[in-house]
Amino acid sequence: MKRSASWPWILLSALILLIVGGMGLMFVAVVVSGSGVTGPHVGLIDLSGEITDQGVRSVISGSSRGARDFIESVEAAGKDDSIKAVVIRINSPGGSAAASQEMYQAVKRLKDKKPVVCSMGDVAASGGYYVASGCNKIYANGSTLTGSIGVISEYMNFQGLFKHYGVDQQVIKSGKFKDAGNFARPLTPEERQLSQAMIMNVYNQFVDDVVAGRSKAPNGKLTKAQVLKLADGRVYTGLQAKANKLVDDIGGLHDAVQEAGKMGGISGEPKVREVGGGGLLSGMIGATAQSTLARSIVPVAEQAGSAFADGYMQRMKAATKQPIQLQAR
Repeated sequence: MKRSASWPWILLSALILLIVGGMGLMFVAVVVSGSGVTGPHVGLIDLSGEITDQGVRSVISGSSRGARDFIESVEAAGKDDSIKAVVIRINSPGGSAAASQEMYQAVKRLKDKKPVVCSMGDVAASGGYYVASGCNKIYANGSTLTGSIGVISEYMNFQGLFKHYGVDQQVIKSGKFKDAGNFARPLTPEERQLSQAMIMNVYNQFVDDVVAGRSKAPNGKLTKAQVLKLADGRVYTGLQAKANKLVDDIGGLHDAVQEAGKMGGISGEPKVREVGGGGLLSGMIGATAQSTLARSIVPVAEQAGSAFADGYMQRMKAATKQPIQLQAR
């Protein structure tokens, strides 16, 4: 009986140790992020996770940098004269079309001041590729998933569910399109046509920006006709993307840093400093801490019967869902 009674305390102690250990790893990540680098160097900016305006920050579910945070880092790199070139590390499936476009424009402005090289991680698709296309040169791994040039908008229709439970929604509106996309009914033909026109308008902006961004690409200029042929929403591997001139070379972060150093006129091995903080910490030490913590907390919480932990996880999942309709993903 004593052994059984002590079991919850053992689980609680293990949970506390995991949390403290995870925070310690993330603290170490902050310390080694390169803030002490001086002299001419390469600035490193990270873009990870779903693209949103403000981003999501969570110890348990991981973090993603929002457009505002990313643009602040880009602008800081542009103003820092000791940063001779910038590498943008992208590991993102895309997200908000507007946020992706804003980040792309920020990268283009930075490119007018100093060389910008993109390093693609596992995924740099749709909005992730949108941002990458603004760089001077793009590196992808052979197995990187990229492309997916397109825009999507999704509407849920709960009419059948509402009818089943006897829910009758009443709508009072100022114009016939004011409740377009109402989840209590299907789209009308006119609403679908308007939505499609809006999607295509944003899609054409996406295509035009890719054409402009890749107009002086080292791997060869892409014409609008070529981009349109590739921009049907499909995903390409890094090797396929290189063959189609969507990226310039096959290589990892090290290769991108070396190239940025050369383009920035840095002799020898280039020093690297992360700009903005909170970046590659998600992809290196921080990610290890987060994933280990998440994998460990969930089973411990379940064994202890922690309703609080379960509720917290649900709230964290809900917090990552952004009310965005037009998405480049």
